Amino acid sequence: MSARVYVEHPDLALTDTIRSLSDGEISVISDVGTDPQHDVYYFRITATDFDDVESALAADHTVADSSVVLEIGGKRTYRIEYSDDAKLITPAITERGGLTLETTSYLNGWMLQLQLEDHDALYDLDEYARSEGIRFDVLELKQRGELDDRFDFGLTDSQVEALIAAYRHGYYDEPRDASLEELSSLLDLSRTATSGRLRRGSATLVEQILDDDCQ
Repeated sequence: MSARVYVEHPDLALTDTIRSLSDGEISVISDVGTDPQHDVYYFRITATDFDDVESALAADHTVADSSVVLEIGGKRTYRIEYSDDAKLITPAITERGGLTLETTSYLNGWMLQLQLEDHDALYDLDEYARSEGIRFDVLELKQRGELDDRFDFGLTDSQVEALIAAYRHGYYDEPRDASLEELSSLLDLSRTATSGRLRRGSATLVEQILDDDCQ
């Protein structure tokens, strides 16, 4: 099972830098290894002014040390050592048998692409995040293999994504925990597009499951 999630917390690594660089992008380079003894990681940063990047890193309370190891065009690779104040969620993902395939800065936090064993691992991770005060929004959830064949119901991937996000974030609760506008923001869609996906997806489920005259 793969999941795309958004995490946010004031003490998550490099959060101060992300908030300072409105026109920049930060991504974790996951294939170069780490130094777990010193919490050293590598990041690729895209920015128009690297003086701003240097200032942001120097002021970031989650960064103990940083240095440039490579520069190509408008991108730099940084070697960054975390401070003791840095909060991490990736160790919790690993402890639950998950893999973090991609990590990219987004809004005031991080967008993570995860590979998880099952829904229980996702729910357990959600509970952990809540206990740590970390915002944990599931933006996309995809089940591959046998479950896709059994529960496809003629839905498109985009309709599945919208329906699951709506359910998980309380759009169908009474009273609603999330408005259509909030759901649209989470999915990075317009209000009209989100409403359309929910409407068409719901109609397809009714047709495939509940309306015998359509069978």
